[in-house]
Amino acid sequence: MSVARWLLFAALLAALAFTGVRLVASRGDTAAITADLAEARAQLRAGDNQSAAAIARGVLAREPAQGRAFGILAAALAGEGSADDVRQRYQTAVRRAPRDLHMRGWLATRALEVGEYATAIDHLDAMLSVASSSHSELLPMLAQLSQDPAFAEALAAHLALHPRWRPAILRAAASSGLPDAADNLHGALRAQGRLAPDEVARWIDGMLKDGRWGSAYARWVSGLDVVPERLPVPWNGDFARMPTSSGFDWRLRRTNGVVFDRMALPGGAHAARFAFLGRPVASVGLEHPLLLAPGRHLLTLRARTRGLHSDQGLEWTLTCGDGRTRIAQGARVREAHDWTAFELALEVPANDSCEGQWLRLVNPAPRGVAQVLRGELHVTDVTIRRAD
Repeated sequence: MSVARWLLFAALLAALAFTGVRLVASRGDTAAITADLAEARAQLRAGDNQSAAAIARGVLAREPAQGRAFGILAAALAGEGSADDVRQRYQTAVRRAPRDLHMRGWLATRALEVGEYATAIDHLDAMLSVASSSHSELLPMLAQLSQDPAFAEALAAHLALHPRWRPAILRAAASSGLPDAADNLHGALRAQGRLAPDEVARWIDGMLKDGRWGSAYARWVSGLDVVPERLPVPWNGDFARMPTSSGFDWRLRRTNGVVFDRMALPGGAHAARFAFLGRPVASVGLEHPLLLAPGRHLLTLRARTRGLHSDQGLEWTLTCGDGRTRIAQGARVREAHDWTAFELALEVPANDSCEGQWLRLVNPAPRGVAQVLRGELHVTDVTIRRAD
């Protein structure tokens, strides 16, 4: 680890230890906790370890199986004996009171310090399972620690067991703003064959949102069942497969007034069919992320209509991944009873905000009644190739 990574690691350990204490302090006494244990805990918080230990010993003399008394005693005697002695006291305490968050936090912290990640994660799992209030503090810590590939491997091995907080930590990693953490954790799960398709989709979408289009494309390609020698652009432009709405495949957004299905054509070919139900439609709901190199390209496709009634037809737009820079719009379809070829010239700018692009099918008519669509549009053989 770098010096900066070690400093972050140390800060997280301190925060974790504090979290365990704070959660216990805020938990409040229950009916099962005696007044002596409440007093011992108060003495411990006040820094009077000697008095806390004396009270805890008195409780154990009367009730030897009282796990929380072991925990108070372990905390009070943390400065006495060897490190192994202290650790054994905490391990004894957690066996007697497995739901005690302070003891779990202490043991997790010590395990992290010596690189025993699997042990630390077991204790953290107990904390996350027992107290849902701990999620807001522990999950971001786990996400930050996942910047360390070794920790991410250990965490992925535990997540393969599907603890209840698995979806939450994957979301926390993806939204942490720490690319290494998200990639290490998701990548380790995928390597184990334990990353579900919907989890892969969210991972890749997170990369697109962060502007990491190249990384997203590489991760998507590596997950394809069969990778052809030359990947078509766009992928699945002939609709030979049902769109997955994930990765670098067609995305189908649910749109009022539009029904999509995939239709068979003679000779084993396929096309996308859009049925319009007489409602205003601004965007058809069909879009595709792309990773086009800077320069000139040519979009070609074939389309036909069936009783299409529209004010201005339907057309294609290409915008940069930043969502603001429009590259081109055109290849407008108004009426085509037979299959007709359409094309649109594109020129992708060479700037950082246009590493990736979005291709969309839209209705160019102004808002309101002019956007009402009826009838059908069929599309196939969508292809983009370099024009220079």
